[in-house]
This record gives sequence, C-alpha cells and structure tokens, in this order.
Amino acid sequence: MKKILLLIPLFLFLSLALFCYLSLKAPSSDTTKKIFVINQGEGLLTIASRLEKFHFINNRYVFVIYSRVFGLSQKIQAGTFYLTSSETLPNLIQKLIKGGSTDYWFKIIPGTRIEQFSPDDDFTLVSKGLEGQLFPDSYLIPQNYSHSQILALIENNFREKLAEASIGFTTKLTPTQTLILASILEREAKTLSDKKIIAGILMNRLGVGMPLQIDATVQYAKDSLTHPAKYWQPISKSDLSIVSPYNTYKNRGLPPSPICNPGFDSLYAAYHPTDSEYVYYLNDSSGQIHYAKNLTEHNANVAKYLR
Repeated sequence: MKKILLLIPLFLFLSLALFCYLSLKAPSSDTTKKIFVINQGEGLLTIASRLEKFHFINNRYVFVIYSRVFGLSQKIQAGTFYLTSSETLPNLIQKLIKGGSTDYWFKIIPGTRIEQFSPDDDFTLVSKGLEGQLFPDSYLIPQNYSHSQILALIENNFREKLAEASIGFTTKLTPTQTLILASILEREAKTLSDKKIIAGILMNRLGVGMPLQIDATVQYAKDSLTHPAKYWQPISKSDLSIVSPYNTYKNRGLPPSPICNPGFDSLYAAYHPTDSEYVYYLNDSSGQIHYAKNLTEHNANVAKYLR
C-alpha cells in the first residue's frame, strides 16, 4: 500500500509532464501560413482562445500559464501575423513578441462612395471612374502597395463576386446598367428579398418610361455638388429640383454611372429581379417596405404609413 502511495505523486508528475509536453509541441505538421490578427488591447486569454480555435496551439490555458510564468504576457504585440500549426508553443510566442507585419486592413462598407473610404486625394484620383466596382470587403494590404496595386486587388475581388452574382441572370439590362441598378438597390433596401422586388419595380418603371424617382440618386447629386459633403443626408423638397444627370426625378432612365459601391446581395438582386406587378414602394418609419401596383394603392400606403 505504501508503495502505491509513493507511486501516486510520481504518476501525477509524469502525467503533468506529458500534458505539458503535448501542449507545448506543435499541433500538427501543417506548414501552411495563415493570417492571425491581434487587436490593440486584446486580452491574453482572448488571444489564447483564438489561437486554440484556429489550431495554432493545443491548449489555451497552457499558453496563458507559460506566458505569465516566463514573463512574456506583456511583451506580446498587436498586429498581423503569418502563423502555421507546425510551430511549438515557445516558438510561436516568440513570433508574437517580435511583432506582426506592417500590413494593414482596408475596409470598404457597402453603400459608400469612393470619397467616403478613400485614404487620400491621390487614391480618389486614381480610382476615378471605378465607382461601383470597388467591392465592399476587408482587404489586407501590404505596406508597400501603391494605390494602383490596391485597386487591382479590390477590382479582382469585384470581378470574382460579379461572376458569381450573375450566374443564371434574368435581367435584360446591359452589364453597366445592371451595376448602376445594383448601386441603387444598395441604398434603397436591406434584405435580398426586398432588393429583388425593388429591382423588378425599377425594371417596370424603365419599361414604361416612368421616372425612377430615387431619393438616393438625388443624395448622390447633392453630395457631388457640396463641399465638404455630409454624405447621404435626408433630402428636402427643394433638392428634387437639383440640376444633375443623377437626379432621377427630373431625368428619365438610369443615372449615368453607379452612385455607390454595392455588396453581393445588391449585385445578385440586380441580375435576378423579381417579376411583379408592383410599380411603387415606400419605407415606413421602422424601415419596412410596402409595395403598390398603382398610384391609388401607393397613396393609401402613404396615408397609412407616412402620415
């Protein structure tokens, strides 16, 4: 019995040693480099949990204990890292201490125009004429990339998304017209279903020569004439008289170019409009959209939801 009792501490020690060894060793032999971002002010356990989730380490708690025991927890840097699952825990921590790459994230939000996310005037100048083709996404940009290289990266992503969104298309518009329509849909609706219905409505209006009467196009026209602009502010009745080819209250047909950079759902909806008899729609105070087949129904919706 005494021998067994003496063996218990040894067994526990060996078990702990084995656990630590397995936790410190590389999770796998996979040498594929993957991006891992540590945000400024992110806690040690949060970092460890994400490292474990993406299989860069075997155990989050061993990572935390090891970092604190050896006084490394305060030395871990924020930044972008290229990590593999084939690194031991000590080696991985050393990488996190040395600091990440100088790459940075560049984000384009759906429904914004180039001036809203452009880092400087030079970028705005280089990207002139590309409104609608800068696909909304988060891009990891190497520090030494020129504006032209950044645009090439973004445009390549746009072409891939456009090819996917246009599969089995039913629209009768040209690709350029479809992109313009998609930019309008991005500003007019939130859900894919509503975007498809509104795409069909605007096609109906175009088909009978009816003005599109889109507030977002007037906002675009107003913002283009105002410096500095406060983008996408509510318009007034007097704004409807703005002289601009983008004012779809005064001009029939689509505006001459996209009014913003649309996301995937808007692209898809523009290529796959829902066929319906609706010609009118409005947004109530909660953002819900109500549709009408004729002016009488539309006026009833106005009286019910907007007054």
